[in-house]
Amino acid sequence: MKRTLCAALLASVAWLSLEGRESQLAQHARQGTVAVDGIELPYFIEGSGVPCLVINNALAMRRALSQELRKTFQFVFTDMRAMVPYNKTYDLEKVTLDTFLDDIERVRAAVGMDRACVFGHSIGGLFALEYARKYPQHVTHVIMNGTPAYATPRMAELRRTFWESDASEERKAALKRNRERMKDAIAQEPPGRRRIATYIMNAPMYFNDPAYNCAWLFEGEHWSPELFDRIFGVVMATYDITERQIPSIPIFLSLGRHDYVVPYISWDGIKEKNPNLSYNLFKESGHYPPLEEQALFDKKLVEWVKSH
Repeated sequence: MKRTLCAALLASVAWLSLEGRESQLAQHARQGTVAVDGIELPYFIEGSGVPCLVINNALAMRRALSQELRKTFQFVFTDMRAMVPYNKTYDLEKVTLDTFLDDIERVRAAVGMDRACVFGHSIGGLFALEYARKYPQHVTHVIMNGTPAYATPRMAELRRTFWESDASEERKAALKRNRERMKDAIAQEPPGRRRIATYIMNAPMYFNDPAYNCAWLFEGEHWSPELFDRIFGVVMATYDITERQIPSIPIFLSLGRHDYVVPYISWDGIKEKNPNLSYNLFKESGHYPPLEEQALFDKKLVEWVKSH
């Protein structure tokens, strides 16, 4: 009960201070959009130092990555077209992996970054890796956070078994409560927010603290159901990193011990075969080590990029 109350209080503070943080970020950001296929991809430029293109979940990653990191990196936060409403100006059936990679390239060219780190969160890490493969002349490093090694059906099975065998009873009970409490409200959400609301409901699978309220992190984001279905159902449905040669550039991989959506064990037998990959497991994190263990994540990432 004490832990739940603390989590609720912390969430309340996060909600109350969000407007102030957003205002502070806006004061120090340059922003704009890049036109692709009749839509506008937003970008926000913040910080100074090593150029770093953060390719997905622009609003959430702006909030998750610390101000301290902005002293080492010049971040360009942008979104893939999956985070922009689908307006039917292009043929959804023609959207491939290359479509997303070329979108990243257009943003990079538009903001004038010659060579940069490319940072992808969750499955976005695989897009960052594939961007480095297609456009190696523009990539110095790849940073992958909470990224799976594969997106095939065996990931869904591993996720199910890992949850059943590893999640505590407290965590399972928290998820059950969330689903009972929120399922009706989720059905009333507009399509672009329904997947986000489901994500918030499933927070015990994503965060070290099973009572954490992550709603503030995704305030203002839109996830296109058409594009998300295309990514997970077609574009990445057969993706397996073991079937591709990993680019020979420095790669930083961060995973959370209590991430039940991308189990850390999914990299067993894979990370050992890639000497250019720096594997970092955060023992008190779920899917968001940059937020959940911010100081430690910052230290490891800054040391790594300086040593490479």
